[in-house]
Amino acid sequence: MKIETSGIHHITALVNDPQTNVDFYENTLGLRLVKKTVNFDDPGIYHLYFGDKIGTPGTIMTFFPLESAPSGRIGSGQVERTLFQIPKGASSSWVDYFQIKSIEFEENDHGIWFLDPDGIKLGLVEEDSNISTYWDQSTIKENIAIKGFYGAILNSLKPLETGNLLEAMGFKATVDKDDFSMYEGSADIGSHIWLNRTAVPRGLGGAGTIHHIAFRTEKESDQALWQEFLHSEQGLRITPVMDRQYFKSVYFHEPGGILFEIATDEPGFVTDEGVDALGQSLTLPEWLETQRPQIEATLSELKRGE
Repeated sequence: MKIETSGIHHITALVNDPQTNVDFYENTLGLRLVKKTVNFDDPGIYHLYFGDKIGTPGTIMTFFPLESAPSGRIGSGQVERTLFQIPKGASSSWVDYFQIKSIEFEENDHGIWFLDPDGIKLGLVEEDSNISTYWDQSTIKENIAIKGFYGAILNSLKPLETGNLLEAMGFKATVDKDDFSMYEGSADIGSHIWLNRTAVPRGLGGAGTIHHIAFRTEKESDQALWQEFLHSEQGLRITPVMDRQYFKSVYFHEPGGILFEIATDEPGFVTDEGVDALGQSLTLPEWLETQRPQIEATLSELKRGE
């Protein structure tokens, strides 16, 4: 049985101040903070998840905020830019909105390019979508609101090998130019990968950079198939299955140096909170509950809706 991904599950970045992070992604961009938890590997750090109303796979941007983290440098071996999907005809409204908010941006043939407060490179791209899980408390009106990911631009140290892997994972090559190639998955959101084919200096991890990009698979039993495919057929080193509470994951570095993850659609973000309560309280996995007093004492309070 051949295993394939339909598109992006989530993208995770490193930033500094958690309050600035919430203010920008929830208050400015209108995404919902669907989960406020911690980095399971380092519980003294928040892990913040933003997405649509329920955190549908393909809408989830996540962050590790660490105020003492040094700034990184975006380059090869990293995701260059994260692209969000907006409805057809919504660009002019976003341009007006960014001007009102004094957010610097650049319009080009693909969409609207801009930065978050930490220097994460972002973009808005118009695309039709049947996905509709709008959060009715969003600061952005539904007719122009972000629907989820359009895709991402990757900087690979070995673009040809990265492209071959993407095709083997289920993406189809649709555009091939001198400076980039495009690969498309089958999902309605998060299905476009642009692979930069120009030479870019090596990136350096740190605040303002993407830590990893995760691709979708349906269920936990798929992970054995991914491990077999990636290790035995592709010759890649892959981690054991890791329990991330809201999905099960395996991780590996693809040939071009970018950290990839395969994450399950199941069980999702409503396993420990109701839909209306998502993101309101600090949620911890069972194995960290005994440490809750110490964890809460190390984390700064986050204010919402200001």
